[in-house]
Amino acid sequence: MTLSLNVLNHLGINLYSNVSAVLSEVVANSYDADATRVDITVDQTSEQIVISDDGAGMDADEVNDRFLRVGYRRRDDGGALTPRFGRPVMGRKGIGKLSLFSVAEVVEVYTIKYGNRSAFRMDLADIRKMIGEDAGGGVYYPTPLKDFPRDLESGTRIVLNRLKKRTTNLVSGLRKRLARRFSIIGSRHQFQVFVGGIEVRAEDRDYFHKVQFLWAYGHNNDSLEIKQRCKNLDSAKLLPAGETSWGPITGWIAAADSPTSLKDPDGEDNLAKITLVVRGKVAHEDLLKEVSESSFFRSYLFGEVRADFLDNNDEEDIATSSRQGIIEDDPRYRGVIDWLRAEIRKIGSEWSDLRNKEGTKAALENEKIKEWFGTLGRDSKKKAERLFGKINQLTVDNKNEREELFAHAVLAFEVMRHKDNLDALDGLNANEIQVIGKVFDEIEDLESVLYHRIVKQRLKVIEKLDQYVQEDALEKVLQEHIFEHLWLLDPSWERATDRVMEERVANSFKQIIDKLPEEERNTRIDIRYKRITGAHVIVELKKHSVRTDSPSLISQIQKYSRALKKYLRDNNIEEPVECICIVGKDLKDWATAEEKMESQRMFSAINARVLKYDELLTNARDSYREYLNNDEKVGRIQEILDSIGGDS
Repeated sequence: MTLSLNVLNHLGINLYSNVSAVLSEVVANSYDADATRVDITVDQTSEQIVISDDGAGMDADEVNDRFLRVGYRRRDDGGALTPRFGRPVMGRKGIGKLSLFSVAEVVEVYTIKYGNRSAFRMDLADIRKMIGEDAGGGVYYPTPLKDFPRDLESGTRIVLNRLKKRTTNLVSGLRKRLARRFSIIGSRHQFQVFVGGIEVRAEDRDYFHKVQFLWAYGHNNDSLEIKQRCKNLDSAKLLPAGETSWGPITGWIAAADSPTSLKDPDGEDNLAKITLVVRGKVAHEDLLKEVSESSFFRSYLFGEVRADFLDNNDEEDIATSSRQGIIEDDPRYRGVIDWLRAEIRKIGSEWSDLRNKEGTKAALENEKIKEWFGTLGRDSKKKAERLFGKINQLTVDNKNEREELFAHAVLAFEVMRHKDNLDALDGLNANEIQVIGKVFDEIEDLESVLYHRIVKQRLKVIEKLDQYVQEDALEKVLQEHIFEHLWLLDPSWERATDRVMEERVANSFKQIIDKLPEEERNTRIDIRYKRITGAHVIVELKKHSVRTDSPSLISQIQKYSRALKKYLRDNNIEEPVECICIVGKDLKDWATAEEKMESQRMFSAINARVLKYDELLTNARDSYREYLNNDEKVGRIQEILDSIGGDS
């Protein structure tokens, strides 16, 4: 078996999409080299990035046998722990160094160990030429350098030249993104990182002030530090570490006071996510995508959970090639997701109670509402509190609008109480009178009734989609139905912006039409829209009866993705692009569990996933029928109110 250098195209040159992710790999390598300090400087004039560390460095043999050897597995070579500090090594696949070519055409490496200096240059143009010729038996020889930096007395320095991406505003955002990607940065961990001479600190994450409610796991110093950093905290619970069959889970989950506060001002980061950290570094960008949670409160959540058992040395490596995702079918990973799903359900109940208290407090700031509230009986007050709480859960950031909602709630409350004496009740039978009398005596929660009606309407939408699927409707019909009801894919997308249906890339990106290849110029996207969190989502639909395979789907969505990414890149926009393929049948190459897992790896590598119509329908039904099953009483109320022709 021989391997072509073309592998570099897939494992390195085209692997990463932004500078921050690439520099994170370099910082991780410095950590593994027992460095105590890393300095990153960005020269915007010369378009150059320099990363220096004071780690162990490398001699000539280590440069050739380890650094330049693609796929070198340090842990298999007795290097699972670093020699000086005994740090668990982050690197595992031996391909992280290839990420440098995602952002730079030329990479220079200077390293020194025990006085032995090595310096060389790697030029992407030469590597591409070698790939094209596949000469030299698949071996590329970097260019040795004679000049060595006088100020580098120990460790390694990497210089990135002829950058592919602009460095404008890079420094201001880099410190924040590095702080968010690592949990082991700081003097307490004997690992300090400096960007432009300024140290990266936990405070640079710039989101602790957004925490309103906190749940921290693992009775340790980390939990106490997180709590202390949350300056606007209203409530905090310090809990034991989560338990799984494979090991403990620590970290924290928080709820913000408003969903809009979780969108970064620069629009480049989506904070409404829970990251997975393994060995001190982000291993998965967003676990919330894996949790089917349709409640309002999901859009308030963010956090960071840590599960080092996902990267045990004696277990199979389940990180994707980019080390920014996890193979989703692995039982260890499913254990984390199961724990998170259960925990979020518990948090949801507690969050509702906390928001109820906050809502009542906010409503009673109005003296007139406070006076009205004081006239209510004990039971009525409890129901009014729940009504205020549900208003407080709504995504309303304008203070005046929220106050108006509270005022309307009082009016609706009184109207519902008054309806106990409606003349229309005279026409109902005894059983119906008994039920409706009990309801109005207790003054049933108006918001619950209204939400019940919304849920029933949504179930009709779900059943209509099921009908289309069973009839094997055309892609155009499915496309229009899903576009009109994006909550079918994910409730958090309901307030998406900039949605474009049946869009030709050429129509949206007129300024680059002449530069796009003809095939991409004619690309048709079933649905594309931009979430409120800043992510671009491309949805590709297939008729229920159509059976395709992974390579065909990947080829199709990559055309869309490349065109969109080119537009974003040319406009200096760093925003993620996700792809979802909705199909009716198992893919042709899903004949076995192993083949399906390999397919999932392929899609995960390009930030894409496949969803079957059956799964889509089941998830949507479960989300809303759970509410109806748990609130049958409200359903009876609604039926009675409908039958008397009320306007409720």
